Order: sequence, then C-alpha cells, then structure tokens
Amino acid sequence: MKKALTFFLISCLFACNEKSNQHDYVASTDTILTDACPTLDSIRFCENRTNELCSNLPLEVYFLGSPDGQFQNGYSSVLAPEIQPSFDNFSWQSFVALNWPSDASGKPIGSNITDYPDSLRVWERFTEASKVFSAGDKSLAEFKSKNPKSKIVSQDSKVADDLHISGFLEADDYPLIDRNLNFVVYEVKMNAVEEQYIKDNNLNTKEGIYNYYKSKNTIELPTQTNTLPGAIEIKASWRILDQNKGDDPNKYYTQNATIFVTSENSISGEAFSFDCTIGLVGLHVLRKTHEFENWIWSTFEHIDNVPDNVQKAQTDQEKQWSFYNSECLSCPVNQPPSHVPGDVVKKDTVYKWNTKAPYAERYATVIPGEAVGQKFGTQVTRVYPIYYCTEQLNAIWQAKLKSLGSVFENYKLVGTQWMVPTDGTPPPLKINAPYLLANTTAETYMQETSSCISCHTFAGIEYNIKAQDTTIFIPSDFSFTFLYAQ
Repeated sequence: MKKALTFFLISCLFACNEKSNQHDYVASTDTILTDACPTLDSIRFCENRTNELCSNLPLEVYFLGSPDGQFQNGYSSVLAPEIQPSFDNFSWQSFVALNWPSDASGKPIGSNITDYPDSLRVWERFTEASKVFSAGDKSLAEFKSKNPKSKIVSQDSKVADDLHISGFLEADDYPLIDRNLNFVVYEVKMNAVEEQYIKDNNLNTKEGIYNYYKSKNTIELPTQTNTLPGAIEIKASWRILDQNKGDDPNKYYTQNATIFVTSENSISGEAFSFDCTIGLVGLHVLRKTHEFENWIWSTFEHIDNVPDNVQKAQTDQEKQWSFYNSECLSCPVNQPPSHVPGDVVKKDTVYKWNTKAPYAERYATVIPGEAVGQKFGTQVTRVYPIYYCTEQLNAIWQAKLKSLGSVFENYKLVGTQWMVPTDGTPPPLKINAPYLLANTTAETYMQETSSCISCHTFAGIEYNIKAQDTTIFIPSDFSFTFLYAQ
C-alpha cells in the first residue's frame, strides 16, 4: 500500500543561551532523593565524571555504584532500583550529547548546550534513513532539488517499507492528532557509523542484503570502538505550534519548517506546502553497544504531551496538554481517528490533509452533550506510569538543564529498555527490562502491548529468490530501516 505523502522540514533552530560554571566529579542537586533509589546519589552528568553537562556521547552503560562501572556476569534483566538508574543515566547522557549544537560536519560545538542556538543538533546531522536506501518519489525529489540547502525530513512513519513512505502515520498506520487538530509528523535518522556499515557492505538494496546474508548468515550492525559509538537510530515526533491557540514555542525545541503535502494526501487532490513552526514532542534514541547487542532503547517526551494524573488534569482547566483535553470527559481514550468515506487513492484508504489549518479537522472527535460545537483531537493517556526511579532521575537532569536556561528542561525520559548481555555466566534469564515501554507520540494506540525489543525482534525484509520461486525472511538486527531497501 503506497501512501505518497512526505514531509520536507526546512529549518532554522533556536534555543536559550547562557554560560555555565565548571565543577568536578559527580552530580549535585537540590532535588530530594529517597533511599528507594540508592544509586541516584552517584549519577554523573558527563561520562568523564564531571559535574557539568557535556557533549561527550557515552559509549557504554556505566554501572552506578560499581567501583569500575562494570556490570557483573550472572545478573538478570529486571526493573530494579539498584540497576535501572544506570541505564536511565546513560539515556540522559545520550539525550544531552545528541541535542548538543553541532557544526556542518555533525561535530558538537560550544562549551554549553545553550551555545550556538541557531545550529542544528548533533542528531539532526545524521542521515535520513530513507536516503541511505534511496527511497522516495519523483515529486519529492523535485521539491528537494529546488531547496538544496534545506533540512529534509522525508520519512515520517515509525516503521516503513518500500511501499509505505507516508508522512504522518505511526507503526500501525494511524495518525496522531493534537489538540489544535493538526497531524503529528515523524522523522527517522541513522548515524554515520550505521550508514557507513550499510554502504560498505552493499546493504542498501534487497539484492545486496540477500547476498550479504547468504555469505555471512547474519546481519550485525556495529557496536562501539574505543572512540566511536555503535549504530544509532533516531525517531523524532513533531507537532505544529500555534501561538494563537495557546502554544508557547519557548517551551519546545523548535524549527521553522515548510511542510510539503503531495497530491495523494491532499483533500484538494493537488500538492501544496505551507510554512509553520514545529515543536519536538517525542524522541526515540536507539543505541547498539558491545555489552547490549540487543540495543538500548531510550524514549523521551515533552512534559506537556499528556497528564500523568488524569483526575488532577480535570481540575486544572488552564493547563493545556498537547494530546489530552480536560474539557472532554467522554472522549474515547487512545483510539485512532476513523477514516472518512471516500478518502481513497488507487483503491487504498488514506488520511487526507485539509489545505488550511486545522489540517486534520475532518477527523476530529465530537461528543454530544459535551462542549457543544467543540471538536477534539486524539485523547491520549499514558497506560503505564513512569518508573519512580526514572522520575527522580528526570528531576535531577531537568533541574540541571533549567539552571543553564536550556529548553530541554521541558523534556523527560519515559523509560529505558534493555536486555541482559548474552554471555553472562551462569546463563541469565533473557527478558526485557522494563517488560513494556511506549512513547505516547509514537505508540499511541499500542501502549498496552508495546515493547521496543519485542517489536524490533521481527525487523527484517522478505526476499524473493526467483530461481527457486521462494520467499525468505532476512533478519536485520532490530532495525526496521532496512524495509526501505528496493
């Protein structure tokens, strides 16, 4: 099923700018820590053991509370206060380093995260995943040629295959609509290490993937060296901000963007584009390391996405959540928008954009007897609470970012999922920790069963061996980006 919409986001970036003081050793904070999470008093803001945020990307998880930072063999994957903060701290270190300002080559610049506010962040210099596999369509290529200096986001679905290059759908082919009745858009990128591995081994085509797999019997994306990280994939969620409707751009990491909508997903049947400001609302960070070859899965959200306490949100009518409206008591929760009859392109049912804002109004929810005449976007609630040690760690990092005047104080870690190393002695129980993990902007409708590792275990491509008239499945080491291969 081909849904041809793709987004081109043409961006200028801004953030706050303030100098910080230099200290040594580990973290200090005014945040009150409890004994329930004993390793939080030894967290570090930088992998070099200093008490300041830094651009150093951690290469491996440092085991807090251990003299040498090493994990001991024989432990099991379990969500425990003695272990989880080590992974969550790794996630936060990665988040800060990846959101550091960068030069044109992608190298971090400045001594503080608030320096060079107009520079792209490190992760934004990564290559768009579809571009590595040369996926795309002619109309988008033409648009790109007319905007050669623009930042391009041309793959916006969390999972995509060669026929699924869509601009605003999650993994289950449903869109997410914010309180302003606009679609959320997505972006997928990979770092230079993963990109080079794919190119060096001719893994950017289905035939190349098959030949490599036939020779090696496996595809294993790289882990870190002494100086370089392993494979990294980024999946970002953005929403259109509208100050006239109460959105505060100063609370978001933003980009000025031009969104291009192809004819197949335009209600008019003709392609169109418009300028807007978009704000980051979700960020998946996928990292493969030597100790954790099943990857480490970190997921962040903006603090104003959804309330953690729905009852409290009902009593605070002044608070505006991006994906929850307290004025609608009976709005169906975590339910995808229904298709509108007639939204069909080449026999495929699609979602279509209005040519003027609000762009997703035709899929809005109306509840009889409530807020007469008002229309609502997707009503989202978090199915599983954020782990209490993760929340305490969030408070520490947010306080540090706030002290520097960084907009990233408005983001929080939802969780870090990992699996025990495969070479433990005695053989450990291999299971995800935590067992389930979801981002409300990327797994909105699958939260009850969402698991990064469990889902990505099935990542791979189907390859037809014509001479044998048979189709085989080739695993792609937890990466769905290989589905772009032609």
